Amino acid sequence: MQSGQMQQAYQLASMLERELAGDADFDMAYGRIALQVGQNDRAVFALERVVAEQPGWQQARFTLAQAYYKTKNYPAALYQLAQLEAQSPTSLAEAVATLRSAAQREQDKLSGYQRHKINYAFGHDDNVNSGTAEDRIFIPSLGEIDVFPQSKASSDYFHQLGYSFDGRWQQNQRYAWLVDVQLGATQFNQLSEFDRETLVSRFGYQADYQHHSYTARAYSRPLRLGGQLYRHDWGGQISGQYQMNTLNSLALQWLSGRSDNRIDDRLNLTLHSITASWERKANRWINQASISISNERSRLSSADYNSRDVSSFSYTSIWLADATHLVLGRAELQDIRYKAPHPLFRVERDESLFSFTAAWIWQYSTSLSTELRCSYTDKTSPVTLYEYDRTECVLGASYAF
Repeated sequence: MQSGQMQQAYQLASMLERELAGDADFDMAYGRIALQVGQNDRAVFALERVVAEQPGWQQARFTLAQAYYKTKNYPAALYQLAQLEAQSPTSLAEAVATLRSAAQREQDKLSGYQRHKINYAFGHDDNVNSGTAEDRIFIPSLGEIDVFPQSKASSDYFHQLGYSFDGRWQQNQRYAWLVDVQLGATQFNQLSEFDRETLVSRFGYQADYQHHSYTARAYSRPLRLGGQLYRHDWGGQISGQYQMNTLNSLALQWLSGRSDNRIDDRLNLTLHSITASWERKANRWINQASISISNERSRLSSADYNSRDVSSFSYTSIWLADATHLVLGRAELQDIRYKAPHPLFRVERDESLFSFTAAWIWQYSTSLSTELRCSYTDKTSPVTLYEYDRTECVLGASYAF
């Protein structure tokens, strides 16, 4: 067991079970090994014998709670953790609290839930329209010309108001219906033509097994800009997640959809994307990495210069500083390759975009929290008009109920 050869250790312990079952030390070792190799039911049987024989052995009771959690017997896990908390286990207090929170969250899922949140934020955007910082640009057919004012970078302060809903209706221990909705409105102090209202809604169905889960969703994302419907994105996505162990999981997602632009038909797109991701959850850290490849095709052959392939890599790190403070950092790099030369600039664009976001969240209570978030975006392009830097900072508060 100390050498890390868990599978061999489990096979040996299984051979000795009939002879040594009932010995607390053996059952404890057998239960821990069984958990390591994914034999969770066998772990439960062994650890139940330990707790029945030595009810004051706190580590054994905690390991039994872990085994119950892995077999999705959340009421039993919560019961064992409550017994531990009554014994005030100082050395296990943090681990008990973390597991209890996770078990309660999963138990709530089995009961279904409907959660609401409202939020207000105030911030500043130093490049609202993603405009260029240059005063003059070169166009092959026209030479060097002055940049139009509406294409120049413009900064402004803004207010945001939002509402979100997250609902889960459990059909049984395995299957559930899912609905989530996010509604937001952004109003600028001076640049009212960039005022926007967004609605993101998703409806789906999930199948959750012991080590893997599958989800199918339909989505709709209309965007109103300057008081009129500008764009509507809609489609569907299928995803699967595999829980490798207590810390690590892998996921794969396929998305297909359309983007319908109500102002300019040349921006109507059909899109497909695939995303692979990894996540690691520890006591205080959550780390996530994802790779995505997307294909966006114009539905007008005359606008094929808007068709593009996008490859991206992102990394997110979340640190739980203490029970009320959370720090988040996220970086993303995109490679954007267009399929045809732009008719005006006569260049087949190969662009890159880097973005970084940092946030600090202060959770006053289960309902009330504040957030300070800043993000920076840098885009490079062979066409000067499409290059820009952008920094946005937001201070907000939210109330969940």
